Amino acid sequence: MKKADIGVGRFYTDGKNGLRQVIAEGAQYKLYDAVADCDCLRYRSITSSGGVAPGNESNSTRVAFAAWAKSEVAADQTSRWLLTQQARSIERKLTASQRGFLSLFDDDLSTTSSVSCERQEFRLAKVCRDKGLIAALPEGLSSGVDNFDVEFSELGIAVIQQVHAIRVK
Repeated sequence: MKKADIGVGRFYTDGKNGLRQVIAEGAQYKLYDAVADCDCLRYRSITSSGGVAPGNESNSTRVAFAAWAKSEVAADQTSRWLLTQQARSIERKLTASQRGFLSLFDDDLSTTSSVSCERQEFRLAKVCRDKGLIAALPEGLSSGVDNFDVEFSELGIAVIQQVHAIRVK
């Protein structure tokens, strides 16, 4: 990224899992006194792909920050960006059977959508609920009940979208 593109109050990603917000700029934000470059800034780490732990603040030259930053994330898109990053992380850890179960569902669900599942999918649905992917699921099934309904969480829908995106590639 160009150093001229870095601004206070804006969010940037390293193209991996890192997300930082620039919170101030000025010579007073030198990392240490021997730094010759006075074009410095202070940032808050939102998520980290190494380096500064999430929630912590640090200083950097604008040049070094621009070298780290690969793109800007619009302020109104940071929640979506974070959700997508979390969904990617979960998708990579799914077992083949969990991935297969989630691939059965459309990737355009909403959190108010109720989807019917077959009895033999109940264990997989419970595992997905434990991962935070399913918001509503019966606690158990009575004998003779062949179907049950689930509602996916926002994270669950994002993971389903990742599962479908991987299948398309």
